[in-house]
Amino acid sequence: MEEYVGAIHIHSNYSDGTKSIPDIAQIAQSVDLDFLLFADHMTLKPLEDGHEGWHDKVLVLIGYEIQDPDNRNHYLAFDVDQVVSRDLAAPEYVSQIRKSGGLGFIAHPDEVRHAFDKYPPYPWTHWEIDGFDGIEIWNHMSEWMEGLTKKNRIKMILSPRKLLKGPTKFTLQKWDQLNSQRRVVGIGAIDVHAYAYRLWPFTLTIFPYKVQFQSIRTHLLMDRLLSQDLEDDKRTVYNALRSGNLFVSNYRWGDARGFRFWASHNDRWAYMGQSIPCLQGVDLLARMPVDCQIYLVKDGQRIYQAFGRELFHRTDLPGAYRVEAFRGKRAWIYSNHIRLTASQE
Repeated sequence: MEEYVGAIHIHSNYSDGTKSIPDIAQIAQSVDLDFLLFADHMTLKPLEDGHEGWHDKVLVLIGYEIQDPDNRNHYLAFDVDQVVSRDLAAPEYVSQIRKSGGLGFIAHPDEVRHAFDKYPPYPWTHWEIDGFDGIEIWNHMSEWMEGLTKKNRIKMILSPRKLLKGPTKFTLQKWDQLNSQRRVVGIGAIDVHAYAYRLWPFTLTIFPYKVQFQSIRTHLLMDRLLSQDLEDDKRTVYNALRSGNLFVSNYRWGDARGFRFWASHNDRWAYMGQSIPCLQGVDLLARMPVDCQIYLVKDGQRIYQAFGRELFHRTDLPGAYRVEAFRGKRAWIYSNHIRLTASQE
């Protein structure tokens, strides 16, 4: 299985980011990223201007970020060629993206930040609707701003990756709950803008692109290599995102390339985002690139743990299973779910 590592939820100077897409792609290549998913606010102008495609060794794909008239319920739309009306409510644009064949992710679903009046929280409030493909389970910018105070502001600006703790309890609980009913893909997001901040007498860049590209990453697992053909590779990447065969990592605590999580029974196999019947018992296995603390989570509850490079657990209990990995107390890897079903679905 081929692994590609990238960053999702990137803003350029087409909206409120501070660098051009070619410059950002060059930075991404310098830190060994394979793909970037841009989501400038309410615009597909980068797509119209021809920025989607291979920038040397980095695949750039263009979507956009939607918000409702109250500037809440932010939503990432990919694999689309039109921008929805600014007057739509969340249920309407989620439905429109789905009907158009697009790919949609809820952005920073439970923000509670209050450090800057200029940047209020943008939580998701329409959990009653269906039709979204996934959610951001870990957003770097959101966590950073939620932890910001007047006392730690300088420290947080100078060390923006160091204080990352992990996804919020609410987000993980909601994600697990949703996956008990259907597949809801969890992605990592950086929400990078690289704002300039005046700290008299200096001007500092908050979250330079290069710094955030070395934090929350999304790892896609695919059954073939990318071909350098844009349309073919675009379809492959979006299919991987839809399928949920992916995991999220915090590069600050190590390169997570090589992590795998799968289920097997006799000659049947299931990978992240897939399901397998468990009528006679299923083996759940996780493999790590280095020694770490590994937790197996079922329906939102940790049920088994191991330390080292492998976890093995046999079960005949239906449920939505995923893996978390920590290095010490530091959150490192979050897999997507494998669903064990009580029937041959």
